[in-house]
Amino acid sequence: MTKDELRIAIDRLVEAGDEKMLERFVLDNFAKLPEDAQKEMLFAFYADALEKEADSAVISTIQKEGLDALEKLEGIKIALQEKH
Repeated sequence: MTKDELRIAIDRLVEAGDEKMLERFVLDNFAKLPEDAQKEMLFAFYADALEKEADSAVISTIQKEGLDALEKLEGIKIALQEKH
């Protein structure tokens, strides 16, 4: 596959929105890509990984805060039941 064919194939996968297929294609053909394209792909994969990690941290924080709120509500419920 020529460099132009590789770029065309990548463009088509990007347009199709199939991230898994794009990732597989890039990994399978990484060494064939021009150096500038390799740098772009590495940066894109790195940025994507950072974004996913940040999203996971936010979700974890929200879950913890939700559990804390439920525990407080349970304590309030028990206190109210004891008063009645």
